[in-house]
Amino acid sequence: MTEPILQVRELQKYYFEQDTLIDSLLGRDAESVKAVDGISFDIQPGETLGLVGESGCGKSTTGETLLRLREATDGEVLFDGENVFEMDSTELKQFRRDVQIVFQDPFSSLDPRMTIGDIVSEPLTIHGIPEDPGEQTKREWRRDKVADLLERVGLSANHLDRYPHEFSGGQRQRIGIARALALEPEFIVLDEPVSALDVSVQAQVLNLLDDLQDEFGLTYLFIAHDLSVVRHICDRVAVMYLGNIVELGPTDELFDSPKHPYTQALLESVPRAGMSEHGRRVEALSGDVPSPKSPPSGCRFRTRCPVVIPPEDLDIDQQTYRSVMDLRDAFAAGDVNPEHIWEAADPERTDEEAFIEEARSRFVDVELRGAVAGHFDTALSHLAAGDSEKAQEVLYTHFASPCEERRPAVGDTEHPAACHLFEGTDEVTVIETTNGAVAEADD
Repeated sequence: MTEPILQVRELQKYYFEQDTLIDSLLGRDAESVKAVDGISFDIQPGETLGLVGESGCGKSTTGETLLRLREATDGEVLFDGENVFEMDSTELKQFRRDVQIVFQDPFSSLDPRMTIGDIVSEPLTIHGIPEDPGEQTKREWRRDKVADLLERVGLSANHLDRYPHEFSGGQRQRIGIARALALEPEFIVLDEPVSALDVSVQAQVLNLLDDLQDEFGLTYLFIAHDLSVVRHICDRVAVMYLGNIVELGPTDELFDSPKHPYTQALLESVPRAGMSEHGRRVEALSGDVPSPKSPPSGCRFRTRCPVVIPPEDLDIDQQTYRSVMDLRDAFAAGDVNPEHIWEAADPERTDEEAFIEEARSRFVDVELRGAVAGHFDTALSHLAAGDSEKAQEVLYTHFASPCEERRPAVGDTEHPAACHLFEGTDEVTVIETTNGAVAEADD
């Protein structure tokens, strides 16, 4: 395998509140939004790596930070072996020639006051290209270069003197691609380049990007949330959740045998071509995406994971344990009101047992037995007495998961997954989630 063209190591990008200076002077921990929280990956020359995940997971921030459009909080990015974050102004200008970006919105990414010729030639002007135009003037050379670029992306050289408002969304994105190609870069970040386009136009732009990669020997980081698009164009895929990479592997292998429960849920939610959706039931993930200001301890996905690992000393099935964890999270968020439970309980009874029966029916769908029932009822009795903190303490003491103790690492295998279920095993592990998705791991 050749040396990677791009190496990202423990990249972090935090956004701090305005009172950070006050916090530091007072010795307090400054609150931050952990948009990207320690991710690592490599990209090989000529490869297309897809970066996927829900909106807000940190995909675009990752792309912009590794290009130094945003300054990183910590970590390291090596491009052709050189640390991007240690480059001085001269080195950074050269780096800008070798890397480019195509933005998501083809409408706001083009200056409406500039002609198409000026937009595409602007990188050439900034970098003083060409140094020697030969018998032509620099302006003539640049116009010829722009005309050639426009034709390569499927437009006409006659469009040089037109303005962005005269073009459709797909045509504007082609202009953005031509601008990115002007400096003949080695590496391009494609930040959801087709998400704002009609489906019919998406296919045309994707095919164009594929052809240009072959023609110019380009390397892509393709950021997207549309998994069907990713499968069409990418060689490998990295899946992000809440600022972390949770799975990374070859495209076909990841789509056919997803390992991480979050990847399974993403793929299960995609409509399937050629199959009837009638009667198909997709289980939604429990809970909401946590705030990046205060992400969960350990595995970031544990608050929604359908296969979160229960304590070894408890005999409890997966679905019941997920219900207990959801109740714990509801306690932490202040979403459990004991008065509402008392009001809904049997009106002819005012004893604690009536409260516990009503609470059980709300929070779990199965009959609890043994130690599990004892611990759960103890927590509910504290809740009945109005002591939510004590109830929460009981649940945290007896139902703590290994998933919340330590953050799982992404391994260095060909298809790693950041999940405790795959750590330290050489055997094939089969996971079946509540929505029927199955994964096989051979680490």
